[in-house]
Amino acid sequence: MSATHLRGVKPTVTADQAPLVRVPKLPKTGRYIMARNLTQPLGKRAVQKAVEDVREKIGARAGANRLDPHGWRYTAAKQLAEAGCSDAEIQAVTGHKTLAMVQKYRAQASQSRASKAAQDRRERTKDE
Repeated sequence: MSATHLRGVKPTVTADQAPLVRVPKLPKTGRYIMARNLTQPLGKRAVQKAVEDVREKIGARAGANRLDPHGWRYTAAKQLAEAGCSDAEIQAVTGHKTLAMVQKYRAQASQSRASKAAQDRRERTKDE
């Protein structure tokens, strides 16, 4: 399915725990979501340009309404780590090529969890 086939489809962006883009289920007509034709994917730069064009059209490139696709990947990786997912599960969702990057997110999640526990403990003992 080429990017032009998505015209008229209205993806929704939710603001619950992490921004998620939900595209209505469409019939599968090829191997790729964004493709030149049924068998060839769009190149990385073409996909980046298509995403930038959408962000520009909806006013989401800067300011309070800024949407950053890498931020979605980062948030997903961190939340999966916080939820206790294995490195392999996180890697499967995010597409990271190396375990080193997944372990970076796991370390950040562990640090966040330890920080929250310390702050909670401090609040509990504050009144004693």
